[in-house]
Amino acid sequence: MTNVTVLGAGAFGTSLALYSTNLGHRTRVWAYDDGLPERVAAEGQNAAYLPGFSVPDALLFTNDMATALHDADLVLLVVPSSFMRTVTAQAAPHLPRGALVTSTAKGIEQESFALMSDVLADTLPDHAKSATYLSGPSFAKDIASQLPADVSLAAADIETARRVQEILHSPLLRVYASDDVVGVQLGGALKNVIAVGCGAAHGLGLGASSVAALMTRGLAELARLGVALGANPLTFLGLAGVGDLSLTCNGELSRNRQLGQQLATGKTARAIVTSQKAVAEGYRTSVAVHQLATREGVDMPISEAVYKVCHEGASLAEEATRLMSREAKDELAGIFLTAK
Repeated sequence: MTNVTVLGAGAFGTSLALYSTNLGHRTRVWAYDDGLPERVAAEGQNAAYLPGFSVPDALLFTNDMATALHDADLVLLVVPSSFMRTVTAQAAPHLPRGALVTSTAKGIEQESFALMSDVLADTLPDHAKSATYLSGPSFAKDIASQLPADVSLAAADIETARRVQEILHSPLLRVYASDDVVGVQLGGALKNVIAVGCGAAHGLGLGASSVAALMTRGLAELARLGVALGANPLTFLGLAGVGDLSLTCNGELSRNRQLGQQLATGKTARAIVTSQKAVAEGYRTSVAVHQLATREGVDMPISEAVYKVCHEGASLAEEATRLMSREAKDELAGIFLTAK
């Protein structure tokens, strides 16, 4: 038995806690929302974020960080990227010295454009070198329903990834080890931006062919920026790249795809995201992608269109027309930049 702590009681955090409990690990969940633990205990489910899935008595929800982290062997950080710095700083005094830490956040810090690995280096310096990063096609409801899924888990030292792999791997959640920390994080973050574009294309009725084209050319954008930032381009052909991209662009449960679909109805991005409890990471990440692409000199026209629609009030129809009116090119021209 491993002592597993999940920081974050949203849908994905709850699904991973249920999964961990089903594996036989002693599991605790730290919840930000005051009163949520009491409601979960009374109702036997996390109705606010993952309704319809029973929470066993053995799975403890708490608002107290010290209680949640007591004797933890593995800590899963399942909070939106915009809250990672605050939550991990709060956790730092209570984190056991030898605990393994795994981030599942799929985003980039908006203010600093830092990856979660950079955030952890600031807030959890004693644990950051051995931290791991999980990404891949995995909807919360699928995990909670005990449906099969595959994910990628990266660490700077692949042996560390394999240690966490031993704890989490099962026939229902196959965990593949990787040593590409940058690529796995970027794949999980950048695909959300492309998914907003695919949702918009779907909402505009542009057809399945256009969505497939956006996904494919979007994958090229992911790889270009990823390689510019030091990632292995092959990572983007794996679970954290094309795998997660496929799910997020096509899956009806995808919050980022849903954001794009609602943009197609004429609503503003800000109005959409402020009306929702769950976070569509692509909205915030598009800002970081815009800045990083500009800084690195990387051509990312689809991501740029999403940024302009979400944050500059650009017309969705006009951005779609602009993308389709770009000059003709050779398909593989500039698909990868040389890694720094």
